[in-house]
Amino acid sequence: MRNTNVPAAILAAGLLGANAFAGNAPLDVILTSGTAAPGTEAGVQFASFMAPAISEAGNMAFVGNLSSPTNGSGLWVGTQGSWNMIAREGQSLTGGIGPLKSLVGSSIAFNSNSQVAFIARSGSGDGTLRVFRASQSLGVQAVASVGQQAPGMLPGVTFRDLGDPVINASGQVSFNASLQGPGITAANQGSVWLYSAGTLLPVLKGGDIPNLTQPTTTVRELMLPLLNASGKLAFGGVVQGPLVAPINESARWTASNWVPSLQIVGGTLVPLSEDGGGYVVRRVLPGMHRMNSAGTIVFFADHDDPLSVTKFAHSIWLTSPTGILPIVTRISSLQAYGEPLKVSAFSSVILDASGNVHFKATVMGSQVTPETDHGFYTRLPNGTVVQRVRSGQLAAGVTGARKLMELSSYAAVGPQGELFLTAPLKGFIPGVRYDRSLFVNYPDGNTSKVVATGDSIMVNGQSKTISTIGNYYTGNGHDGLASSINGQGQFVFRVQFTDNSWAIVRNQLRPSCPGDFNGDRFVDDEDFSYFAAYYDALTSGPGDLDQNGMCEDADFVLFGASYANIICP
Repeated sequence: MRNTNVPAAILAAGLLGANAFAGNAPLDVILTSGTAAPGTEAGVQFASFMAPAISEAGNMAFVGNLSSPTNGSGLWVGTQGSWNMIAREGQSLTGGIGPLKSLVGSSIAFNSNSQVAFIARSGSGDGTLRVFRASQSLGVQAVASVGQQAPGMLPGVTFRDLGDPVINASGQVSFNASLQGPGITAANQGSVWLYSAGTLLPVLKGGDIPNLTQPTTTVRELMLPLLNASGKLAFGGVVQGPLVAPINESARWTASNWVPSLQIVGGTLVPLSEDGGGYVVRRVLPGMHRMNSAGTIVFFADHDDPLSVTKFAHSIWLTSPTGILPIVTRISSLQAYGEPLKVSAFSSVILDASGNVHFKATVMGSQVTPETDHGFYTRLPNGTVVQRVRSGQLAAGVTGARKLMELSSYAAVGPQGELFLTAPLKGFIPGVRYDRSLFVNYPDGNTSKVVATGDSIMVNGQSKTISTIGNYYTGNGHDGLASSINGQGQFVFRVQFTDNSWAIVRNQLRPSCPGDFNGDRFVDDEDFSYFAAYYDALTSGPGDLDQNGMCEDADFVLFGASYANIICP
């Protein structure tokens, strides 16, 4: 029988929060500003850091800003206490391409063999933009340069601009580029390139015919390639021709060893039933895509939708052994703790190694308010779409009844589909600085705080208060993109303190803890007061531990087991 006589004082304490995380956050300090920068001259220290990436083996790579008045940036690879500088602003490069320019703002891709691909400038004056591959053993190698003769192209055709590179475990590098020179116009300047075993050649370029059934359709632009460990490339672009309209001018390709294959082009009918029904794919968004280690690709596209005001609808598509399928559309139903929801729009998409698709979406429904109109959702391989975390929810582990506001557009994905996200917090409490929280959401629906602004951690024996949580690389590390988390659950990012110093820190992902509503890794009386409020109201939400749409007796049993253990695993 339900007992709802919860003391008001206990309930108030739970809803308003306690000082559970006023002490040390669960972080390992890896490197701090003010530390001597290895490989530099005496007295030069780190001043700040760009976002770090981590490999499966736990090695890290980052761009650091230095205290030196000249040559003030560099690139380091290594582990805690053992860092190797592999590139430095001002260093002379082989091949007559001059000194390396600033690395601040350079996008880096990092593989499991501690090789880094990045884009930067070198040479005299402002320098020339180049794609580089670097490691401790090989040094810094230029893969491609603006103004360089484009290999495999007509004499005089050169690189006009270069996109950010990606690198896989074999050291293959891919990037997109625009071209210039004889015969090159705005109608055929795009290209995607692969560098492998010392050879650089185009995979696909402007003017190529991507579809033999439409010989009048040619490639115009290509962009943002992905490259997984097996050497599979995936990229999108724009086509042109008399059969092409603005609503179907985009396409997607895959490739292996410079051999491309058309995946889908706008205007394609994707059949979904034997009677000829299906979707006509229109715009295939070239840059909104991800690929995992198995070569499965997820991407955004528009399709015909007579029920939409615009007659088109946004959708998420997935490659499969039998072709390409829409897996989440505007009319998809979401499992959201018993609250009926529909998708209004999509913001981002991620694919993990198990084939789960995670995405941010704006939602609509009778109970949706501007405060709760978006969240992160997961599409499981069986087709079920479940809610993971939603704006308007109470933030775990912070002082006061603070709610999550605009969730970050992208999430770093853990080995079991855990989502690392940041969000600003609604409300203000005098004397307490909790403006933004970084937290992990587990597949079972539980959420635990990693750290929030206002938390204090020990740095070299001194307590420091976090003022800023830096942006971090997202992804799963299997698609050639730098990642902030590896398969061991090691998550790296950077923070700034109230004294303006910086640190690279690491959080070790821990098991989910059902019933830990305030995220302090204890299931105690404070969590009981949270649970009592959900249980008393028969409400859905965090108290619904078995996620059946209601907080009831079965959830009480689950909570009781965690409450008896007190300490989370």
